[in-house]
Amino acid sequence: MNNSEEYVYRIFRKDEFNDFKALKKFKGNDLDFQSGFIHMSTSNQVEGTIARYFIKEKEIFIIKFKSSALGPLLRWEESRNSEFFPHFYGVLRFSWIKGIKKKNL
Repeated sequence: MNNSEEYVYRIFRKDEFNDFKALKKFKGNDLDFQSGFIHMSTSNQVEGTIARYFIKEKEIFIIKFKSSALGPLLRWEESRNSEFFPHFYGVLRFSWIKGIKKKNL
C-alpha cells in the first residue's frame, strides 16, 4: 500500500528515547526485533498504540518523522484491526526527527 501520510510517528519509552538521543540511532526494541521492523504509527493511530503498548509507562516520547525522508524502507502493511501501519525496515537516525512531544501518562 502506498500511503499519503506526510508524517509518521514512533512512540518511545523514556529509556529508549534517552538511548536514541545519546547514540543518535535506533535499531528497535525487543518487539521490533521479533517483528523484523520498527513499528510506527500515523497521527490517527498514535493514541491506540499508546493504549495497547504503553499504558503502564509514566512518561513517553512521541517522535515525528517525515515519511518521504524514510524512503523505500518505510512500508505500509496490514496489522491490527485490518488497518495499514507504517513499518520501517532500517535504522532510524536522530537527525531525521521533525518533532518531539513528551507525554506523561
